Amino acid sequence: MRYDPSKYEDVATRLQRIHSSNPNLRVLTEIAWHDDEFNKVAFKACLMEGDTVLATGYAMDWKAKDRGATTTNWVEVAETSAIGRCIANSKYQDKGAERPSRQEMEIAASRQTEVKGNGKPKPVPAGEVAKLSSPGLDKVVGVNEAAVNRFLLGRSQIKEGQTYRDVGNAYAKSILEYPAKFLALALSSDSKK
Repeated sequence: MRYDPSKYEDVATRLQRIHSSNPNLRVLTEIAWHDDEFNKVAFKACLMEGDTVLATGYAMDWKAKDRGATTTNWVEVAETSAIGRCIANSKYQDKGAERPSRQEMEIAASRQTEVKGNGKPKPVPAGEVAKLSSPGLDKVVGVNEAAVNRFLLGRSQIKEGQTYRDVGNAYAKSILEYPAKFLALALSSDSKK
């Protein structure tokens, strides 16, 4: 499928629309997670009216994941994407526009043109996942073990009495590939309880 930019709004347009609709709205952002070297970062954005949270959105980015803005501005790209997702999750999303922002689709389209071979992602050998699982998962989970365990239990990825270290290799692989997204989901799910 070809990317048609006319179907997607950019984040600046979304912001202009919500503020013209309701000047009392504000968007708050915060870093939800970052790795030790600050090469990967996840942002949480909240659309607020007074003290009421109307919608939230999360986005993750990392340094030099492509040749675009993330070469130097991965933190800003993550924050902007989180704002776009937050607005898309709200009642202020343009019903005629696609949910992803234009910025997200431009990144996705540029990556598709760089795919080599058969177009499928290169699989990580099973032994490599098993080898990385425990120390890699420990690093991702950090001090959030209780929240992560509740999240995995709620998703039926572990059983009562198990911990994140007991998660299956396929799920461990997805956690290791997208640590910030996983942690943001686990923590936001836990904060709703």
